[in-house]
Amino acid sequence: MKHARILFLTAIACGCLAVGCSKTTYYQVYQTNPVDGSQCEQKDGKLCHEAGNCLVRYNFFDENGDAGFWFTNNTDSVVYVNLAETFFILNGNANDYYQARGWTTTKSSTITISKQERKNKKKTSTENLEGTSTSEMKASQVTERAVAMIPPHSTKYFSEYRISTREMELCGVKDTPKRGKPLGLSFTVDNSPLTFGNYVTYTIGAKGNKKHITDNFYVSEIINVNGAAMFETVRATDACGKESGEKVERMRYSTPDRFYIVYKR
Repeated sequence: MKHARILFLTAIACGCLAVGCSKTTYYQVYQTNPVDGSQCEQKDGKLCHEAGNCLVRYNFFDENGDAGFWFTNNTDSVVYVNLAETFFILNGNANDYYQARGWTTTKSSTITISKQERKNKKKTSTENLEGTSTSEMKASQVTERAVAMIPPHSTKYFSEYRISTREMELCGVKDTPKRGKPLGLSFTVDNSPLTFGNYVTYTIGAKGNKKHITDNFYVSEIINVNGAAMFETVRATDACGKESGEKVERMRYSTPDRFYIVYKR
């Protein structure tokens, strides 16, 4: 009896220890703004930069921030995006989109060969006498292209980098906020801790003159959010925007000019 009581108390102690060691999930949400406010506008769930002969669109909202972009060719010619002269720039540091990478892909196939013979001249049924199988594997070398081609009135997506992968320490701001009480700081373009953007080089036609698109953004606000407050329940909508009776859960702050980082405390 005494031994059983000791085991019971030990189990309770271990359970309390496990609960005490469990960590709470928090989200650090980043609000961004374009450096040139007249250059980008929100439209159809994306940040859009209309440049006449092309359209560049962004949606940063993802864990760690998606720095990629959609490039739409609005011309009647093929557009050539020169990735060797296209960069993701983070806090003034340029990162190449073209990295001269190579991949090896393999493809296997199996061929089965069977021989058949009629049982007699009057019947059409057959009988398998022999069967063999052969397997073949082919390897192909794929090399990354320095130039991406986009057909007329078509779109291609380019993605290589995340905006930020670690939460920032906000001086004087608690990193474990209570539910319903997000805490954070605001910044200007001059004191923002995080600036980023894309510099894209392209030509209209293979021998066209080089053109450039530059989009620069800065983080204007960072807030720490309790994980329990990061989600909300809303009524689902159909393709026409009409509400249905079904309730679904979605993330708060989900706009194309925001992104988030998950951390635990």
